[in-house]
Amino acid sequence: MKHIILCADDYGQNADISQAIIALIQQSRLSATSCLTTFSHWKMHAKWLEPFKNQIDIGLHFNLTEGKLCRIPASSLGKLLLFSQLRFISQQKIEEELHAQLDQFESEMKMPPRFIDGHQHVHQFPVIRDALLSVYEKRLWQHPVYFRCTDSAITDFKNLIIQFSGARAFKKKLIAKKIPHNASFLGIYNFASPQFEKTFQKFLSEISEGGLIMCHPGLKNNEMNSDKIAQSRGGEFHYLSSQQFVEDCKKFEAELTRFKDYS
Repeated sequence: MKHIILCADDYGQNADISQAIIALIQQSRLSATSCLTTFSHWKMHAKWLEPFKNQIDIGLHFNLTEGKLCRIPASSLGKLLLFSQLRFISQQKIEEELHAQLDQFESEMKMPPRFIDGHQHVHQFPVIRDALLSVYEKRLWQHPVYFRCTDSAITDFKNLIIQFSGARAFKKKLIAKKIPHNASFLGIYNFASPQFEKTFQKFLSEISEGGLIMCHPGLKNNEMNSDKIAQSRGGEFHYLSSQQFVEDCKKFEAELTRFKDYS
């Protein structure tokens, strides 16, 4: 039996996403969720999540592209990727923004995040990854905090971009500094493709011990919101809440576990 983390991203983005994640937690279908704190309804959504603090890992989904940021203007993903690669962004300002989002998280959850990752994987970009590690050393190193490492095999163009944006470099820094992180990573796929069930079965067959699978569930009526992947979210929620998901975990000998339970 291999122990894996199944993490639902984007908690706090809108009610349909947050409610879907809460429903899956109640069914024991997730072992982690990653929270956006940059939306006006974060305080209310945090209250929904608070009863589950001891059931799953709850982390910060560090965000520089969505909602209203605390210290700096939100940027488009393309611009952020380009400017980070060219080192045209300020590490100090990124650190200030991270501190602010951590403050928002801790104010409502009454604890530090169990882990940190990045919305649209921005946490591994050049400059930004150094800002995260600097804040970790100043503020978080005494707490049991781990980071999401997205380093994985290149299987398609989307995965190529994620790897190119800094996955391997970030992993090297985590290893060098002996900072906890997941052993392997899966969850990247073409959101336009149908049959999430088959996609996830492939993830279960390939993920290794201590690995993390990322998912993005949401309720079907999430199509009412301005969310480019709303349809895919509904498909993920349907599968993850089904008996087929349970049977697939048994078939591929995968057990959902919090990071602390085997780290």
